[in-house]
This record gives sequence, C-alpha cells and structure tokens, in this order.
Amino acid sequence: MTLPERIFVVVVETEGDRDPERMPLLSRTDAGGARHTPAFSSLLLATTFLSHAQELGYFVKLDYIFPADGRRVAEDFPEHTIQLDPSPEAFFGSGLSV
Repeated sequence: MTLPERIFVVVVETEGDRDPERMPLLSRTDAGGARHTPAFSSLLLATTFLSHAQELGYFVKLDYIFPADGRRVAEDFPEHTIQLDPSPEAFFGSGLSV
C-alpha cells in the first residue's frame, strides 16, 4: 500500500516521564503479536476517528496527533503495521494495547 506523503498518527499518554527516544503510538496487538497502528490522510479524519471511537466507548488517552512522513513511516516505526484511515469499529475490533 502506498501512503500519502503526509499522514497523521495518534500518540498516546504513557505512565511516567516522556522518553524522547520512544513515541508511543495508538496501536493494538493481534494474536500473532503484530502491532497495528491507525494513520490518517488528514487531521480531520484523525479527529473524527477519535470522536467516533469515544462515542462507541473506546477511550484513547490522547497525548497529541503527530504529522508523519508517509514515505518514511516504515523506517520510523518499523514495529508497527500501518492501517490507513480505518473506522474505529474495524480498528478496535480485537482490543487495544499501547
């Protein structure tokens, strides 16, 4: 899948102090251990996703929404599999972990 040049990812709050070497992205881990992360083609889609997720009962400890380079996201976040513009229902279907 080819991602847009600019995407937006959701960074979540963590316990304790921030680690400048780690950016905790909203993600869920599937049964096989893969980390799935939503990314959005616009800031509007990111905020709409979060709003709709909250309406559905999924609480996201949002820290901030970060603009990322879609061309480098695989290098910048190699442990994550990016899902572009998912619905909250599709994303949260099997649970959430950070």
